[in-house]
Amino acid sequence: MFSSFQARLILFVLALLALAQLGTALAVLSSLKEDNYRQGVQSIDVSRNVFDLLLEARAEQLTKGVEILTSDFGFKQAVATKETGTIRSVLQNHGARINADVSLLVSPAGEVITMTQELNASEVVADLVFAARRSGGSSISTMIAFGDLAYQLVLVPVRSPNIVAWIGMAFLLDQSLAEEIKGVTGLDISFVYKTQDEQILFGGTTLPSAEGRRLLSEIETIEEALQDPTFSNDEKYLSLAVDLGVKNQWGMIHLPYGPWKESYNSTRNQLLGIFAGALALALLMGLALARNMTRPIGHLVEFATSIGKSVQQAELTLPNMTGEFGVLSNTMKTMQHSILMREEELTYRASHDMLTGLNNQSAVELYLQETLPAKEGGLLLLNIRRFRDINNMLGFDLGNILLGKVANRLQDWAHQADMIARLGDDKFLLIFQRNITAQDCSDLKEVMNDELEIESGSELRIDVSIGVLPLEQATESVNAALRRLDIVAEKAKEESDGCAFYQVGEDENHRRQLTIIRDLPAALEANQLFVVYQPKVGLAQDDCHEAEALIRWIHPELGFIPPDEFIALLEHAGSIQLLTKWVLNTVLMQLNDWWQQGHTIRVAINLSAHDLVDEELPLIVSLALEANQLPVNALALEITESAVMTDRNKVISILQALQNMGVHLAIDDFGTGQSSLAYLRDLPVNEVKIDRAFVQHIDTNKGDASIAQASINLSHSLGFQVTAEGAENQAGVALLRELHCDKIQGYFYSKPLKAADFFAWRAEFNDKSNGSV
Repeated sequence: MFSSFQARLILFVLALLALAQLGTALAVLSSLKEDNYRQGVQSIDVSRNVFDLLLEARAEQLTKGVEILTSDFGFKQAVATKETGTIRSVLQNHGARINADVSLLVSPAGEVITMTQELNASEVVADLVFAARRSGGSSISTMIAFGDLAYQLVLVPVRSPNIVAWIGMAFLLDQSLAEEIKGVTGLDISFVYKTQDEQILFGGTTLPSAEGRRLLSEIETIEEALQDPTFSNDEKYLSLAVDLGVKNQWGMIHLPYGPWKESYNSTRNQLLGIFAGALALALLMGLALARNMTRPIGHLVEFATSIGKSVQQAELTLPNMTGEFGVLSNTMKTMQHSILMREEELTYRASHDMLTGLNNQSAVELYLQETLPAKEGGLLLLNIRRFRDINNMLGFDLGNILLGKVANRLQDWAHQADMIARLGDDKFLLIFQRNITAQDCSDLKEVMNDELEIESGSELRIDVSIGVLPLEQATESVNAALRRLDIVAEKAKEESDGCAFYQVGEDENHRRQLTIIRDLPAALEANQLFVVYQPKVGLAQDDCHEAEALIRWIHPELGFIPPDEFIALLEHAGSIQLLTKWVLNTVLMQLNDWWQQGHTIRVAINLSAHDLVDEELPLIVSLALEANQLPVNALALEITESAVMTDRNKVISILQALQNMGVHLAIDDFGTGQSSLAYLRDLPVNEVKIDRAFVQHIDTNKGDASIAQASINLSHSLGFQVTAEGAENQAGVALLRELHCDKIQGYFYSKPLKAADFFAWRAEFNDKSNGSV
């Protein structure tokens, strides 16, 4: 009945199941209580996080509530005139609206001017005000103790425009707040404090009074409950203390542990009954069948285990077997041979490049994981310059031959290298345990400069760039080290000698650049970027009807980013057109507002080289003007000479289309490009802007004055208007007036201003000019 393997296998599985149940029973019973405790700890940890988040959210909400009061003009006036009665009334009313328990006004020196509730808070508040002054005068949200009770205090400066006072609102951590937090977490919350005689008392709790007093009497020290949750003596509650940041004041979270304990006891009793019966049955079956079943299976398991350990075939022996075991035995022998062959192939493929036979990136990463960090040695990354063009010209087959030749030459040269690898495409990596020198780079470039025979009668000379990362400047992270190597390799491509060594800080700069490029779309949506306007003053009438739009970016993490930095990065990344469209729409929306008020102001927008090769640019400008109901003479576009040179014929055709529309076009930074005179007459523009380099010191530098005069005369002879950028003093403006310059733009008149400030400046300037005529 049990001679077949199938029957014996069934019995074996039954016996195995019984044994598995025994093991499971022991494991479950030993870990069930621990799991219950861990889940309780996780639950209370989640509640602690919610507790912290609720206090943070409450602080933010309270700060905003107080900031509403600080921005009230009437209140600022009352503070400035020291109307104590009015101030106290306002503090009481506003405090009542936001449920503040205490409201106070503090002088910039930290003295309490008035307080809605008499508390001994002068010293504490003064320390907070001094700390805020050192940090720049920003708002403060903190926990403090007035007497034996804890408060959440918000201090917000009153500015007019400097800080003239501080408004404080304090909110008691009491029963109502505990109930609010319990409503979110589902757990009981207490606020406790320690008196001078080391007695622990409640400031507010959601526990029944009897339960609360018993729990406090069982707590020896609050400090122990800050680290790990602690049980009450009867294990009815699991409690965790939360540090409020105030001496002798804590929050406590209480998890009712009774249901957890009852669940554990019930489950334990059920499992013990089930496992005891299954274990008895498994033991009876195992005793009867174990000897008959395990012997042949044991031999096969031993053989399979040896295969799994990659033991060579000659070392493996398997006794002769009949029946199903005999067939399985022969099959496993054949399988073992196939596995050995396949394992060797997979091992090789996993660590080698199939084209060149060199190590691949996986092998490099494994090697560096064991090597880093290191004080000596270096990584050398070699790139074939213009390999894509070579590959396209020769074809992929010959391109692959070229890569193989380069690999062979590297192996001949780098005898001392610990590893030579191909990381993909034309990237070859050499790893040395010694430091790599500039002479090594020169020697390698000289070796690679010799001609390579790609096919019979066809030779090719290649140029390479080399980036070097000393291992002492590599981090413990392999990915970070390879990233630094890529950064220096890209730098090497730009160097004239084609070789660059990693300098400390280059990857931080690279991450900054990636952050700028990545964050632009979100920054536009979040209004982190804004436009400022620098006036252009017409010298003929001494009036201002024009301005240049300039971009500013205040990044939440990087702070102020200079326009030259992020514009150059966006041009390199191909994202500049997104910024151009945003600037165009932003400026035209502002112009629409001004023109609707009857002010015919023209604003100039700068275009990049990428914008000027976009054939859709005239249509984009036309649609934007139409959408904002503006005439074409409301907009001016400024271009640089270098931008024209990117694709001269195409750019001129696009500029011609814009001029045919009636858009005012200007050449920016005139005199600094490569085409100052040769192409000026061919450009369809209306205005020339003399670069600030020739204007800033025009009153003291005769050479600058001569260049400015020649540029003005040349431009006028070609029918162009002339704007001088960078005028900073009266003498320079007077000289430009004598040279018959049409317009001036510079700090002598005004720095770039936000829209409202520019509009106000323009009105005042034009009124003065009209009054002086």
